[in-house]
Amino acid sequence: MRRRLVVSTIAIVLVVLGTLALPIGIVVYNTAEDQLNATLTDQANTVAAIISENASLDRPTNYAQLDVNLGPNEGLEVISADGQMLYSEPATGGSLRWASARTANLDLVTVSTSAELLDENFQSQLQVLLLLALGAIAAAAGLAAVQAHQLARPLERLARRAGAIGEGDFSLGPFVRTRIPEIDGIGSALETSSQRVHTLLANERHFTADATHQLRTGIAGIAMRVEILSMSADPDIAGEARTILSQTDQLNATIDELLAAARNRSTSERSDFDLTALVEHHVDEWQPRYATARRHIGLVVTTPSPLVHGTRGLAGQVIDVLVDNSLRHGAGSVTALIDGPSVTIIDQGPGVEPERLKSLFDGPVDPAARHGRGLSLARRLAQVDGASLDVVGNRPLRLRLTLPRAESAPSGT
Repeated sequence: MRRRLVVSTIAIVLVVLGTLALPIGIVVYNTAEDQLNATLTDQANTVAAIISENASLDRPTNYAQLDVNLGPNEGLEVISADGQMLYSEPATGGSLRWASARTANLDLVTVSTSAELLDENFQSQLQVLLLLALGAIAAAAGLAAVQAHQLARPLERLARRAGAIGEGDFSLGPFVRTRIPEIDGIGSALETSSQRVHTLLANERHFTADATHQLRTGIAGIAMRVEILSMSADPDIAGEARTILSQTDQLNATIDELLAAARNRSTSERSDFDLTALVEHHVDEWQPRYATARRHIGLVVTTPSPLVHGTRGLAGQVIDVLVDNSLRHGAGSVTALIDGPSVTIIDQGPGVEPERLKSLFDGPVDPAARHGRGLSLARRLAQVDGASLDVVGNRPLRLRLTLPRAESAPSGT
């Protein structure tokens, strides 16, 4: 930013100087020409006055001695009133400049000089102006550097502050005032916004912790009752009770993963795992529900999956959301298609309209709505885990979850 400010200031100065260069040059040339003409006129008047004085005293004039009133390389001509050449000493050089004056006897006195004198005078003045222009450019660059420093420092601090807030760091001190109203206004607004966001996040985390505690309490009560049923003499009741206990343990693990993702925006339980085995496990779990709905769900592997890196629990939850979405809103058979490090869930339903695709993962507008949150939650969970969830087809709807490959897995697998 500093460099851009300095360069732009110098560019403005150069444009101004370039715009003024021609008229200033014309003015300087005319001034030099007027000065030369005035000098020649003064010299001609001086010589004419001497000749007139000698004539009034009836004293002969030594024209050769009149050269002392002239400059070097200047010429002198004296022509009588009747046109007789009384004296002639031409100036040296090519093009000439001259000025004339009349004596008391109407003799014509002409003083001449080379036009090179005018050019030299003009060039010397241009050199002075050029030095002044260079000085102006240097001064402008210096002032621009100072101003850029004064402007850039608070903007850089503001950018660092915004970046820190964006990364979730709200431990910064109060914003330092700069006496620049625009920057101070942005800083104050950013400080107020960061405080509001910090308060909002703190309230959400407290609420999440409280809700989780209450949920765990209820699950623990259910688990205690089911444990009693697991000791029943009836083998069917005992088997169902053990299945329910397994699902309550899985629910507790899911709560832990969701709570960690909500607090840290990432998880610390990422590892390498087999995507095909994970999808196969979840497909088997959903088979009874699909059978109840008289529908079928199956697994197809087109390209064997390499080891992927992520959180098994979060990836499994995303798969569950996609499979549940196909069960609720799709139709016909559902296929979980493994293609490398990705799994695509495909059903035989009518799909969605193209204009609906842009808002498919937006979730409901009403925060109190009980439905329509599944796909938006699934995408957030995928992103938290470093994966991606995308729509790859709308008729029928095809949703693809892609996980990062494990670092040890060969890329060509």
